[in-house]
Amino acid sequence: MNRRTVDHGPTAAPAAYPSVVDGALDRVRDGLVEGISSVVGAQVAGDMVEVTLPLLRRARTCPGSVGRPDAPFAWKPVFARRSLGLAAVRACADGRFRGPAEAVGPLASASVDEWRRTGRRTFHWEPWFEGLGDGARAVVLAEATTWAGPLWAAADWAALGGRAVLGGPDDLWTCPGPRTVRLKGRWEARVAPSRPTGGAEGPPAAGPVLVSVSGGIPDGGWADELAFLALVAALRSTDQPVPARVVGLWPEAGERRTVEVDEASLTDAAERVVAVVASVVDARAPGSVAA
Repeated sequence: MNRRTVDHGPTAAPAAYPSVVDGALDRVRDGLVEGISSVVGAQVAGDMVEVTLPLLRRARTCPGSVGRPDAPFAWKPVFARRSLGLAAVRACADGRFRGPAEAVGPLASASVDEWRRTGRRTFHWEPWFEGLGDGARAVVLAEATTWAGPLWAAADWAALGGRAVLGGPDDLWTCPGPRTVRLKGRWEARVAPSRPTGGAEGPPAAGPVLVSVSGGIPDGGWADELAFLALVAALRSTDQPVPARVVGLWPEAGERRTVEVDEASLTDAAERVVAVVASVVDARAPGSVAA
């Protein structure tokens, strides 16, 4: 079985020794910076290219869209499901509810009540949700439940305790050459190794496991996309072990896939980033169809 498709969950112990050996991340980083620098060229200063998982997918499935401006933001159920779903999984891990289906309704109601009382927005979508009719609210809760279910089932989060972090700030890395290119990685859970393996006499510490939840179905680029999350996390915190594994969950398709992170997977992800940046720069160039 291909190393990338072994179906390890987030709690399966990584190898004691990290798959990314000394010097590998530096090589990947140097190649990435060189590649980005070669394709950005005379890009207008300040014209930021932010590479994210959604952009990677658009470049693969709808390449003609990469140079178009984003549509004006408006709340809809798919935008609320992640924040509410993560809150539901955390509440279940704390023992407050038995599962996400039981948690999402009370959590949404409590957040709206607090916003009415104090003006504080826990999720930012409270005013929008409060103005919805009963049917539309039910759609939001159903989306959040569907999104959270596979994440809740992926591990015994309560037993993991402090080893697991559910949600957190995005990983960000700005290319030190052309500083108009930034990578942003967003994971839903991060699980530390079960026991430290480092020390003066022991092997290097294995890295954490990242868990990502995505919409739709995994297409032919799923492995590079999961490795991209490990790449951004590793570049952001070079003093920490490189993630050992990334587990991808696709709730709508009932799919779970895994990438074991090594130098080859990081290199593939970096090459895909360079290709996407090149596509965006070309699309934004004066005279292009998308510009």
